[in-house]
Amino acid sequence: METETLLLRAIQSATLDQLTALVADYLEQPILIVDQAGQIISQQHAPLTTIPADWLDPLATDNRYTHGNQQFIRDVLNPQALNPWYLFLAQSPSYPLTQQQVQLVLQVINHFTDRYALNPNQNTANAALDQLLTNPDTADTQLLRSLTTEKLICVTATATQQAPHQAGLLAALRQLAAPLPLTENQADLVFLLTETQLTQAQTQLTQLGQQYDHYFFSSEPYADIAQTPAFLSICRQASEIAQQLGTRAIVNTTQKYNIYVILNHVDNGALLRNTMCTQLLTLKHYDDRHHAELFHTLFAYLENDCHVSKTATKLHLHRNSLAKRLAKIQELIPVDFTNPDKTFGLRLSYRLFHFLQI
Repeated sequence: METETLLLRAIQSATLDQLTALVADYLEQPILIVDQAGQIISQQHAPLTTIPADWLDPLATDNRYTHGNQQFIRDVLNPQALNPWYLFLAQSPSYPLTQQQVQLVLQVINHFTDRYALNPNQNTANAALDQLLTNPDTADTQLLRSLTTEKLICVTATATQQAPHQAGLLAALRQLAAPLPLTENQADLVFLLTETQLTQAQTQLTQLGQQYDHYFFSSEPYADIAQTPAFLSICRQASEIAQQLGTRAIVNTTQKYNIYVILNHVDNGALLRNTMCTQLLTLKHYDDRHHAELFHTLFAYLENDCHVSKTATKLHLHRNSLAKRLAKIQELIPVDFTNPDKTFGLRLSYRLFHFLQI
């Protein structure tokens, strides 16, 4: 079969099986298309009913495999696909396939799968995420729901200065998120990770932030991808508040700022001030008069779950020095640290102090 005939008939093919039959005739060799789990997507004249596990090893450096008297060579169809497929082409050891033949077959099959969206790539998922964020009421989330069964994390990446997102950062984040999507807008980059991916990505995100002058905010985990716009909103609000408070780091979680997001929607400033534990003002006044650090010490003690060793380490203090400070705090404002309502009220009050810039 001439190359021109192959190309013409490929355009006329309506199913993948028709196309693989056409390619098999063109090469006069068996052909298989297999996914990474070993499921045969399509085949023609191939003697295999199951694929040996070692044929599916993604790290294999030798792409030649033997079955009986036949030799198969393996290539990846569209490496950017959400679920890449392997193409196995048989060849005669005496008359091996040429590189031009293999590349032509790869192009023909990839063009067909793109045309009929048989195996979507990450760009397709990126477009679906963009549609979800811009038109959540009409977006089709079926493709996005198929990407993972784990809980999701919404992450924003924002430049520290008003500058475009560099190509290197985009490429690194796409690879980090794959197969989950990423979309770009004027304000920030938005991408999805699973809980597992986020845990593994902390160091890399820090390095990318330092290299490209970006900072990241990650949401709480959620199960329904349709909730992504709401969690994105929280990420953006947390980012703005962190900048106002001067507490923004390279990698941040919204958990730290959730209470501030809530407070930001309370219009009654007098109510917020009256909700605070005014005893904390006693500590601030004492610190001002005696150049002490009781106000900050109590905050650190509460944030470390009233754990002496953790607090001492955090404050770079000896345990005895911390004990003296806590004793002085108790002398000025007696606190029952075993009462969860009291400790919660104090922790909330500290956030009100920060939020109201007192």
